[in-house]
Amino acid sequence: MKSLSISQLLLALAMAYLAYAILSFTRELPAIITLVDDISPKVESITEEVALIREEISQVRQLVAKQTPAILTQVQDTLPVVEQVLAESQRYSSHIPQLLRQLEKIEQQVANVQTQLPQIYQLVDDVVLTTQATTAEVAKWRPHSQKYIEELAHARQDIPQYLTRVEHIVADAKTLGKETSSGLVSGFFKGVISLPFEVVSGLTGIVDSKSKSAKYLTATDVTLIQEHAVALLESQAQSQTIWQNVETGNRGRILKGNLKHRDKQPCHELTFINHFKGQKETLKELMCKNDQGLWQVI
Repeated sequence: MKSLSISQLLLALAMAYLAYAILSFTRELPAIITLVDDISPKVESITEEVALIREEISQVRQLVAKQTPAILTQVQDTLPVVEQVLAESQRYSSHIPQLLRQLEKIEQQVANVQTQLPQIYQLVDDVVLTTQATTAEVAKWRPHSQKYIEELAHARQDIPQYLTRVEHIVADAKTLGKETSSGLVSGFFKGVISLPFEVVSGLTGIVDSKSKSAKYLTATDVTLIQEHAVALLESQAQSQTIWQNVETGNRGRILKGNLKHRDKQPCHELTFINHFKGQKETLKELMCKNDQGLWQVI
């Protein structure tokens, strides 16, 4: 009886626990149903996405199936190139020993140069000493060479003056030869031609008294201008002439205009371009020949 009552008691307890469990489950059942209701729409969307993924996978498989032959063809075409590259690599590899031997030779040459460096340094030192000695010798000659250069520069400046004077002397000599019989020239040579008084008297005013030339040109300058003006007027070949005074440094150019007549007298307009004291002035004078055959400033 006792064993039966214990069994019944245990059975009653088990049934009570089962009832409690069923009661607890029934309490949580609404939440589970709600959760299932929430998940159900998502399951449908997931199912749709899975279907789409399956379609895409199918398309990818088809694309791979289409491109695989082309890829295999390209691989087969590339194989000869790869083989050629490998052959070139082997060829280059065969040259490596020769390159190594050349490098060894270069290293030997560098070693030989290093052994000769002391001699090279000594040679450089000798060259430096020789250069220093040469420089010292040049330094001794430099003052003399500077003097020679200055003398050459002065000579170069004087040469044009001498040439100009020779040119005018030759031109004036020709004028002398032409006019000796007419009595125009009664002067003499002293490096320049001196004009007689009757000729000079007609050239008074050849330099405008109101000009800067009259202020800065010396009497010797004016005499040179008169002489060269007369020589230019008497010359049929010359259209211009140059005068220069070596003593004062003043110089100028005389230009002869075309022949024209005034009161039946031959005339030329002379243009005087005078340089003096770093300045320049241009003057113009009309020169006509009178009845005595002398040129005068009009």
